[in-house]
Amino acid sequence: MSTVSSTDMQVKQLDKSGQAFEVVIKPPSKDASEVKLSSPPRSPTCLDAKTIQEKLEKAEERRKSMEAETLKKLAKEREHQMEVLSKAAEVEAAFAKKAQEELEKKQELYEQNQQAQRQAKIERLKEMDQRAEVVRQNKMIMTNSPKA
Repeated sequence: MSTVSSTDMQVKQLDKSGQAFEVVIKPPSKDASEVKLSSPPRSPTCLDAKTIQEKLEKAEERRKSMEAETLKKLAKEREHQMEVLSKAAEVEAAFAKKAQEELEKKQELYEQNQQAQRQAKIERLKEMDQRAEVVRQNKMIMTNSPKA
């Protein structure tokens, strides 16, 4: 068992592995109670009208400076908001324009398809009329011709 000593405490090793220790703290000495801690020296507290006026002026300057800084910050924020709104309006306008163009393109294609279908139907009806006319003529020829 070994013992290490310092001025304020004493450490004793309880086992040989070095894992258990006993720490004994010495009681405070009489010298420590007599020592007084002193606060750092203060600046003179003599406040005359001139120093008070200077302090008030400095405080007013700080207040004005802070107010100007706040106004600057608000103006910058407002400008940023306006930019964001402007950008959003541009994006919305571009989207609306693109959607309108696509709609017009679809409508034009639809009308072209409708026109093509009508034209095809008219052609089919004309062909049917021609075939019907040929059949009528053949029927007339057959009925008018003498039977052999």
